[in-house]
Amino acid sequence: MEWRLEAVAGPSWLWPGPQGDSEAAATARHPAAAGGSREGRLGRHRVSGWADSAALRALCALLCASVIAPLMAPAWAFRFGRLLQRGSHGRDVKALEIRVAGWLPAHGQKRVVIDRRFGRRTARAVAGFQRTHGLAADGIAGSHTFRSLHRIEDRDGSTAHFNWGEFKQHRNSGCPSSANRHAGTFKGGAVRALKVRNNVRRVMWRLEAMRAKGGHRPIEVVSGFRSRRYNACVGGAGASQHLYGTGVDIKMHGVSSRRARRLAKRTHFQGIECYSSTSHNHLDLRAENKALRKYRHWWWPKRDRSGRHLASDGRPCVGEKARGKN
Repeated sequence: MEWRLEAVAGPSWLWPGPQGDSEAAATARHPAAAGGSREGRLGRHRVSGWADSAALRALCALLCASVIAPLMAPAWAFRFGRLLQRGSHGRDVKALEIRVAGWLPAHGQKRVVIDRRFGRRTARAVAGFQRTHGLAADGIAGSHTFRSLHRIEDRDGSTAHFNWGEFKQHRNSGCPSSANRHAGTFKGGAVRALKVRNNVRRVMWRLEAMRAKGGHRPIEVVSGFRSRRYNACVGGAGASQHLYGTGVDIKMHGVSSRRARRLAKRTHFQGIECYSSTSHNHLDLRAENKALRKYRHWWWPKRDRSGRHLASDGRPCVGEKARGKN
């Protein structure tokens, strides 16, 4: 679980006067050097003087309940605390890799390996993200890069254009109650709900990159996570990536299904599939799904002699035309 750095000492705006990250850290370690006591800048004598006020006590209680308590609780949004560059390693590098993997400027079946080690491809992905967001594309992740990433991430760990509810299991009136038992949750799949949530986060960040590369066209999540029983009811594959939270069915508004698949390739989705009976596309991160090692290979649509993308049933996908007519 990822924790906000502010949970250690509270956000700096709770204390009077300007205070940067380094100054805040120094104050926490050596309060006397900042002119305060071990009770903080307010000082024990000032707090005791206010304690007689019932109104102030009520205000403090409200502040603790509405502001401080949530900050002390675990949060899903990650906050970076150091400069990251080639040679760096650790859980913050992994968090960075997850967020920039879709920005690797490479064609074909290549990807950023999420391994907590800042290597050449991670640097190229960071530079790709920086270039798109108007930053100096030096491949080094610092405060400006982190600020741009934070703008895309919500406090609960979801992203700017996608939320957890979109990816939770749906309810289907055509399925029995046993299949709908886990509707609105990440439970009942092939891995624990916490792992599903982590996988869904990866998919969200990849979709954010795909959305940006597609001119910020909205992406509709048709189907996200599925429990085993629900997946069986709707006719999903026995080893479906939906069971792990690594698969998603989407529609991208304002673009053809074929162009959406092209964007998905540029965003390094390892599993891409289209259908002969419906216009949405299936995308997944199967090469990153360590819980299903048998299927950790790339799977992109095959083509017929006319250049049309083919569905798994061998028929042309919806909207496909012969070469030169797309």
